[in-house]
Amino acid sequence: MADTVITPLPDAGNTLSSDTSTPVEGAFTLNKGSEAEPDLFMADVDERITKMRPMSTPVDQISRKAGRATKAESMEVEYYSVGTRPIQGEVATAVSLSNTNDRFTVELVDDDMIDIQDTVRFVGVNGYTEAGAVDTGVDFVGLVIDVDGNGHKIFQPINSKTADGKGYPAIPAGTKIVRMGRAAAELDVQTAVFSNVPTKESQYCQIFVMQVEESNLAKIGKKEVPWNLSDLEEDSIYDMRTGMEGSFLFGIKRKRKNVKTKDLVYTTGGIYWMVKKKIDVGTWNATLGEVEISDAQLVDYAKEMFTGTGIGNKIKIALMGSDMMAAFSKIKASDGRTVIRDNVEHWDLKFKSFDTNFGEILGIHSEMMDLQGKSDEALVIDPEFLSKRIHKGWSRDTYDMKALALRNTNAVVLSEISCLYLRYPKAHAILKLVAPPVSVEGVALNKSTLSVEVGATDATLVASISPADASNKAVTWSSGTEAVATVSSAGVVTGVTEGTAVITVTTVDKSETATCTVTVTAASGGE
Repeated sequence: MADTVITPLPDAGNTLSSDTSTPVEGAFTLNKGSEAEPDLFMADVDERITKMRPMSTPVDQISRKAGRATKAESMEVEYYSVGTRPIQGEVATAVSLSNTNDRFTVELVDDDMIDIQDTVRFVGVNGYTEAGAVDTGVDFVGLVIDVDGNGHKIFQPINSKTADGKGYPAIPAGTKIVRMGRAAAELDVQTAVFSNVPTKESQYCQIFVMQVEESNLAKIGKKEVPWNLSDLEEDSIYDMRTGMEGSFLFGIKRKRKNVKTKDLVYTTGGIYWMVKKKIDVGTWNATLGEVEISDAQLVDYAKEMFTGTGIGNKIKIALMGSDMMAAFSKIKASDGRTVIRDNVEHWDLKFKSFDTNFGEILGIHSEMMDLQGKSDEALVIDPEFLSKRIHKGWSRDTYDMKALALRNTNAVVLSEISCLYLRYPKAHAILKLVAPPVSVEGVALNKSTLSVEVGATDATLVASISPADASNKAVTWSSGTEAVATVSSAGVVTGVTEGTAVITVTTVDKSETATCTVTVTAASGGE
């Protein structure tokens, strides 16, 4: 058996010749490396890709590094989105007191939050003792027994007015309710169907493509010699990842035929549009001309994000626009000092930690949020429920551009067909800085002149504020001659004695004014 000859190359590296049946560590035959194993250099591409400017594409970075990517068998991915039933709710329409009825119907703001056999506590509404007296301090509890034709739940009282289960207190609109455990009878063998059945959703994978020279592909692959990409080569990969980041965040899910080629094109839906919980944050500081967030407010926001879902980690990732990042960075303690936040690192990304007793928010500035006009927002996701589906992983295709009559070179196209989606929608949220107040620019009255009789109160002036979306539309009214005519806080003019008076309306914001000249005449047919 002939020996394998390893010949050093003048510009570094080795070449093989003769018998290749003898394994040579760190080297591959041309046949094995280029043809038999086309994915040779691709085995570690995904890992190397994540080392390139990871801070600029955090969503793509997390989806690759978190290790929750799974294979997709087709371009359309179906998944199940599971929402948790709320624990708390609110009564929409008041219920009248009854001393004799054994059931009552309640319309809730969210009728779907409870089901048959659930017990519900009506917060702040007193129930009754077994003797029928009002049980002060003990909340009234009802058991859901049925559903009416409008989808409203029918209850029977638990701590009822009478011992035989009749009578219940008045329940005001706006009363908070708390869903508690289910209650079944001893002989019940079947309960109401669990309402938290997963809902089937679908997402489209999108084909992302990048073209580089073939030699560049070898540089991406993990080798004994750690060659680096040039700036230009790195930019081509960065450009692709930036486009993927935009699609993963804000893409619109569609399936369309290319009007020119007639080929079917899939575009993936952005995870931003999957989030339904919206939270306004901060307080407008007119002196500084910016939104401020206090440490106490941060705790309240964390409470809203981490509680009431019943699932999820105690860590959330906040992809922040620049204005949101600035506001969070300036959070002050109760004594007015800016709170210094720790830096933490996950998935090769550096975050600012905003830690509370409810959970930790890891904030990172997202350039894509700024580019998409969301600089005043933050997309908060639970990384545990960020899923990636891959129809076709990073793949390598070689093209002879000379044979295609394009240019004298070989080209390598790297592509990935993938999508992201969020499970458990309630585990995620969108934060948005409160908008600065819209100042009043002017005010006008519905009449510039008005005639009223002495003692008449049927004349009303109406003030119109501009712009229509002004934040503070409060106004004050005054009469230049109250001995002749007066005006109420609602703009109602009353004639006092004959004469003329000028009624003025003044905006609280900016002190803009408008006037109406009122002529008071003698009462017709007066006593």
